[in-house]
Parts: sequence; structure tokens; C-alpha cells
Amino acid sequence: MIPSLGKQPIFILDSLPKEIIYTIFDYLWAHDILYSFLDSSAIINSIILTYHNYHVNFKSILKCLFDLVCCSIRSNQITSLILSDDNETPCQSKVYLSLFPIEEFINLRAITLSDIENDNRTSFTNIHQLKYLNYFETDTLSHLWMIETIPKLKRLIVNKISDHDYNHENLLCAISFFYLRNLTLPYCSYNNLRQILRSAPKLTSLNISLIISDCTGIDYFAEQHQEAPLIINNLTISIHTFTRTISRLLFERFLSRMPYLQQLELNVISGGSSNLLEGNQWKLFIQKHLPLLFAFNFKFKIINIDRNNYHTENILTQFRSSFWLNRNPAWYVAYDINDFILYTIPRFAPHTIKHSLLPILLHSTTLPAEQYFTYYNQINELELDANEKSSYQYTNVQRLILLITKIDENILDLSKVEFLCVKSVSWSLKKLLRIIKTSMIRLYHLKIDFSFSLLELSDNDSLAQIRILDLSEFIYSSKKEDYDLSTVFPYVERLTIRITSLLQMFYLIDRLMHLSSGSFHITNDSDNTKELSTESDLHKWFTEKTKRLRKNNSFTYRLDSQSGFWIRLWMNSEIERPKKVFYHYLIFIWRGFLCFL
Repeated sequence: MIPSLGKQPIFILDSLPKEIIYTIFDYLWAHDILYSFLDSSAIINSIILTYHNYHVNFKSILKCLFDLVCCSIRSNQITSLILSDDNETPCQSKVYLSLFPIEEFINLRAITLSDIENDNRTSFTNIHQLKYLNYFETDTLSHLWMIETIPKLKRLIVNKISDHDYNHENLLCAISFFYLRNLTLPYCSYNNLRQILRSAPKLTSLNISLIISDCTGIDYFAEQHQEAPLIINNLTISIHTFTRTISRLLFERFLSRMPYLQQLELNVISGGSSNLLEGNQWKLFIQKHLPLLFAFNFKFKIINIDRNNYHTENILTQFRSSFWLNRNPAWYVAYDINDFILYTIPRFAPHTIKHSLLPILLHSTTLPAEQYFTYYNQINELELDANEKSSYQYTNVQRLILLITKIDENILDLSKVEFLCVKSVSWSLKKLLRIIKTSMIRLYHLKIDFSFSLLELSDNDSLAQIRILDLSEFIYSSKKEDYDLSTVFPYVERLTIRITSLLQMFYLIDRLMHLSSGSFHITNDSDNTKELSTESDLHKWFTEKTKRLRKNNSFTYRLDSQSGFWIRLWMNSEIERPKKVFYHYLIFIWRGFLCFL
């Protein structure tokens, strides 16, 4: 707000043309826009109502924000959509597509599917639109096949399907490939690949994982029989094979029809032939057939290697020529002599490392010694398993795993840590809280893998910064009333915990007022869990047992018995979050507006 000559203050965004607001919205998720700007002024509300380029991301979203999007945005205002049925948002896709059938998304240009349910696990979604009840008698994916009704879909990303037996060909058959430009699939057969390359004339970006289980499949992969060159400029392929090896010659036959490739990534996860290690031959092929290529990343897992012809120095010498190194950026490679893996740096450099491991060796990479920081800067997950001193520092660690009781802050910057997993039983909870408060200012996800007591803490010992809490490796079983997680972790939004009874689950649901996603592993309550799994009206059962779900029964859940007995809940928080405008966005907008003038 800014002062005005009158009594009513002026909202700063009201003075900007709506086209500028639209441009700012293009860079934000839909729930961020609504949470930050809705009801800030009548003018902004009008802009939100008329904006037609919403990017909706439901991955790991809080239930209250999901409801906010459902109540505020029409399906024809959405151009990109991410749906997820993972453990934090069970049955999400069913709920959303019951309210907004896929055929109504007439302006949708991109859709991402992650962990979409297509199995027989018990699940429930509480909605009041009875006209959609029959929809839940079938799985979500069958209705996503109606994706063919979207006239101009340009990007389809399928990150993971919950049911590994799902027939991907049915989904692919429903897609209109003509307008498709970007496609990502977690699994693709060589027949699917042939269909894609023949039916998608405008495809420029392809990211697929191939599993080839027979010899014929390898030949079919290499020989696609396209009459005209493909216009694909960005290609990522991962290959598993269990029969013949994947050779460089097969890749050459396949890639020779893609002269417009600019970015290429090859990942041979199993079954790589030794000739994949021949840098000089890759050089000749790229110079002749891929003249526009400026980014080439690979990771080759080699089997049956001939140690006489392919030893470390011999291999790396072929990648030290000017063709590989005199680029911006250079194409550096490294060779793992233990696992027989050749990979590019930094793309396939390890992101996870144990501190006790030996540092990178001079003869195992083409990366110059003075640039080894590039290798270590890739490390974002560090396992501290020893108190050894280090001559280098990990500068970008976001995930820290502790197997020791002492942290040497000289080897890493604790202020960047966002996830902490503590596995050493020697840690006291009081000491842990003190380190988090003083040094780990960005930490929001805490996992504790040992039994602890809250009785040693005082009323001032709490971690308001923790939003995700994982207590899956010890049993929460205390019967004392003062053993209260909500006092120590008052703002937890996502909880994973192992408990011994359903009564503990009800207690936690009612006490953790901000909880939106809960995964409860019940280990010693067979009588009640048996009753739960056979109960005909599960929704009624939940609302009778908890005050919170009785008060606000907009929730979904899934019963999962694949690895023990789990209950996954997705619900609204008990306390409404206050509306807050993103003031840093306002400053950015105002400065941009002044520059525009």
C-alpha cells in the first residue's frame, strides 16, 4: 500500500497496466498468485479473473492451497497442469478431474503426470458432487486417455506411474501427436518410439527411457526408417538392455537422422559395449552428422570390458583433444574404474557422496585439477560418516546425513542445509535443536532415525522452522500426555511417522494444527487395522474418531499395505494461513514499472 491524498490508501499494483501484471503472473504458480494477491483489491481480483495463462502445480501442494485453486480458477484459464498422487497428495488426480474433466481444458498446452494412481489400493475421496460418483469406479488414467480432446497439446510429461503394469500404449494411442513438441515418458518400448517419431512431425524435444528385453528390440531401436530428417533438437535417452550389448554403432545409426540436434544426453544404464568408450570415433561421427550439437552428456555402464585395450589412461586420452576441451563449456569426462562407468562432468558427476571416500584422482578425469571445485560444487547431499579433516569444502550441500556426533563447519556451509537426517543415536534432541537454531537457518525438513525423548526439553525448545518431519525409523509409543510433538514442531505441514496404535494417529491429527499431509505406519494394532481395512464407510469412521476431520471433512486418504500397513492422509490445516502479499514481488514490479516509464 502507498498513502494517498484521501483517506483510502492506494494499492501499488492498481496503478500498473494489467499487461504488466499478466507478465509477472507468467512467472508464478497459480497457487502463489492466489495466495499472494487474491482480495488485495478489486482491480487485482478482476485481473486474476481474466488472466488465461495459469500454470497449475499440484505436486506436494497443501490441501488448503489445492482447494483455493479449485475454487478460483476455471479449467479454460489453465495452460499447464501438474497432477500428482504421491504419498503427500493421495487421490489428488481423481478429486481434481472429477471437478474439472480433462476435456474442458481447451487451452491446455502442457500436462505433467506424477505417480498417477492406477491400482487396487484402497482409497477414498470426499466430494459432494454426487453426479461424479461413478467416475471413481474406474482409475484416473483411463480418463486421462481423453487427452485426445485437447486440440493443441504441445507438452506431455509423465514422470512416474504408480502401477508398473500399466499399459503405456493405451495412453499413447489417445494422444494427438500432430502439435506435440515436447514429450517425456518414464517407459517407452521400441514400438512406441517408432510410433512417436512417425506421428509427431513438430516434435523438437524428446525424453524417454527404453527397456529392451530382446535382441530384435535393439535392431528396431536403431532402424526407424524415417524418410525425412527429424527436426528434434533436444534428445534424452536412457536405455536398459538385458540381452545384447548397446554399441556406439547402434547409436550412430539412430542419431544420423537427427542433423538438427543441439542437445544430446545418452544414459546406458546396463549393457554398454566397450566401443562406447572410443572418444575419437564419437568425434568423427559428431563432426559429420551432428554439426549443430553444442551439449553432449553421457553416462555409459560398460560390461565385459577388455582391460588390455581399454584402461583408464587409454580411454581418457581420446577425450583430451581440442574437440572435447576447446569448447565453452568444455566437454569434460571422468571414468569410474571400479564400476566401469564413463560419464560427463558436471552433468553426471555424483550429487551424493560419503565424506570418508577418497577425493577424485588425477588420472580418472579430463577435468583440470584447478577446476576440481566444479566436481565438488555438484555435491548437494553429503553423508558425514567420519571426523576426518578435508582439504576441500562442500559449498552447496542442501541435504545432510549425520552418522557422527560432531559437525566440522569448516568443510560445509550449514546455512544452506534444507534437509537433515540424523542417524547417530548419540545425539540428544536438545543438542540437535540448538545446532539447528544457531546454524541451519534454511532447514525445513528434518528426519530423525533414532528414539528420543521430549521430556528433556523446556517450553522454549521448539523448532518453528520445520515444515516436514520424518520419524519413520522409530516407534512413537509414549503414553505420557506431556510427550507432545506439537510443542516442539508446532508448524509441521507434512509428517511421516511410525506408531503403535490408531489412537496415536488420531491424537497427532488433532494436535498438529498445521498438518496437511500425514503418512502413518501402524506397526502393532492388528485388531483396529483389520477393522479399518474392512470398514464399509471409512469416511464416517475417520470423522467419528478425530475432532479435526469431523469439523472439516474435506480430506482424502489411501490405505497402503504394500510395505506394512500405512495410512496416507491429505487434509486441510486446522488454522487458516494469513493472507500475505509477496512484498519482494511488489518491489520488483514497481522498479520494473519505473524503468518501463
